[in-house]
Amino acid sequence: MKRVLIFKNDAIGDLLHLSGCIKTIHENFKDCKITLVCSQYNYKVAKNYLFIDRYIILNHKSFFLTLLNNYKDLLLDKYKHVFILDAKKSSFRTSFFVRTENRSSLCFWKKKNILGFKFNLYRPSKILLKLFVKNYIICDEDYNNTQIRYQKLYFKLLENLNFKIISKKNFYVLSKNFSSDFSDFHSTYIKNKYVLFHLDEKWDMYNERDCSNALKLIKKLSTKSPVLITTGIKKFRFLSKLEKLFCLFDFINNKINKINHFDNHKVLLVKNIPFDLLAHFIANSSKIISSHAGALINIASVFNIKSIDIIKEKKFNELGRWIPGVSDYKRYSFEEIENHIDDI
Repeated sequence: MKRVLIFKNDAIGDLLHLSGCIKTIHENFKDCKITLVCSQYNYKVAKNYLFIDRYIILNHKSFFLTLLNNYKDLLLDKYKHVFILDAKKSSFRTSFFVRTENRSSLCFWKKKNILGFKFNLYRPSKILLKLFVKNYIICDEDYNNTQIRYQKLYFKLLENLNFKIISKKNFYVLSKNFSSDFSDFHSTYIKNKYVLFHLDEKWDMYNERDCSNALKLIKKLSTKSPVLITTGIKKFRFLSKLEKLFCLFDFINNKINKINHFDNHKVLLVKNIPFDLLAHFIANSSKIISSHAGALINIASVFNIKSIDIIKEKKFNELGRWIPGVSDYKRYSFEEIENHIDDI
């Protein structure tokens, strides 16, 4: 049996963004055993992938503890392939102790100017690459380079190994545990197709005009179809204003509870929604709108749901690297949203 070890030790959205790559690895080695080194965050999604056989949650405080706690998998076993599919130093350090025939990774390169001296910085270093990594691609971390797409580069790593790529689409499995919660809420309060507008703590970085334009957009959308506003688990200032304007629900004691007595269901606000339940709402929406909520955009691409980003124009090049290759995606800047409310 061939063994494959994959490092994906980061956020949920990052894992979803490269889910198609992980699925491709499985499709090329169906008789293999895949072990995923992940984070405590993305494990919540990764555990639903049936093609992953074993999970190792990397200890962020000490990669030595990760090695000791999983010495058989990381120090004794030998792998056909090791893939470092994140940019974490802890993943690089841990992976160099693993025995493998082929180690694959991106190398992240940027230019630095310190006190007038120019340096080329590589992560991992070129010395480590030559010693440990057979298959690598240099990734330019200058955001002025608008041609970089992380997903495309990772698929290129697989192509270098002559992997057959059937699909580059993201992959996600809806949790059956929340099917009835979604169905009950939808049949009681929404009933029709709806637009999902996701707001989270990033909105505290925006000014009053940005938030005011978002409200204008929500009210405009609600004249055509119901709007479901969802939030993350973190509080943010803009949320308190929304709670006073719309029909409010909160996920408490493992169910969605109505908090206020607004009877107008054109705009519904649901707080603290579990991620697995949020995925059901994404998959059944007509489109989603967010300020680059990476996990939502990547799930929307799985179910062919149109996704719209509203972000600062200065972030276009940076966040553009994370757009799924197969997706119905469009973005607008906060600076121009007033002129495009009717288009969204």
